[in-house]
Amino acid sequence: MLIQISLNMKKLLFSACIVFSAISLACSCQNKSGSILSGKDSISFDSIKVDSTLALVEGDAASPACHISLSITYAIGKNADYINDSIIRSGILSPDYFSISSEKLSIKETVDSFVSRYLSEYKNDYGVLYKADREHSASYNCEYLVSTYILQESDDYFTYVANIYNYGGGAHGSSVVITKNVNVKNGKIVALKDIFVPGFERDLNDIIVKYLCEQFKVKTLDALRQKTVFLGIDVYPPDNFIIGKKNITFIYSTDEIASHAIGEIRVKIDNNDLKDLFRK
Repeated sequence: MLIQISLNMKKLLFSACIVFSAISLACSCQNKSGSILSGKDSISFDSIKVDSTLALVEGDAASPACHISLSITYAIGKNADYINDSIIRSGILSPDYFSISSEKLSIKETVDSFVSRYLSEYKNDYGVLYKADREHSASYNCEYLVSTYILQESDDYFTYVANIYNYGGGAHGSSVVITKNVNVKNGKIVALKDIFVPGFERDLNDIIVKYLCEQFKVKTLDALRQKTVFLGIDVYPPDNFIIGKKNITFIYSTDEIASHAIGEIRVKIDNNDLKDLFRK
């Protein structure tokens, strides 16, 4: 269920590719999102959804506006508080207003607080600019969309996936995928260093290049770079990945390692090719 809210102030500025916003609290509502079997424990999930549009200038038919839509999945059950707190503080919502605070917030409080602050910053930041530049109204339109869901392809981990789109003027918006793999036994988010042996990076980079070469039908890293993949940058494994039962999928967002036209790049590597890198 989406709640459409008419707010009394408007949108959000995102310097550098994320939109900031202004004023008024958006209402949220909770929807059953199902459950997932995590190892021996059944972990349920709910979602909070907010869909709001805020005009920068109330009563101005030509006013730019900020649209913010959030669908935030959260855990219920064993280790739920720890899981939810870890996810919220890991950058799923950006700007990350919560990582520097130790205050405990419920998911609803977190979402409402984020929406209110995002819209408030949009109104403050974009309002001044728009007053001085009414001729370019479209340049001050902003949009921030977050959709989250749960995957579980491994008995030991589930993956929290957030698809994020933000637009703050310009030729096109920015699309990013953020993933967080959660250990079902202790609720902790795991990084690559937690599952691979120390010094894994060099060998993993070589494996990633091998798979990318197959994907792009080339034979060398130099040939990959001619296709704009890792052009001018060193090879690296991304922080976004999905732990499966028989593989790990590494995700590079649009514009991260290649030209915009190529889009998102996923590299699914069989565990057999990673076996020497896994911690025992």
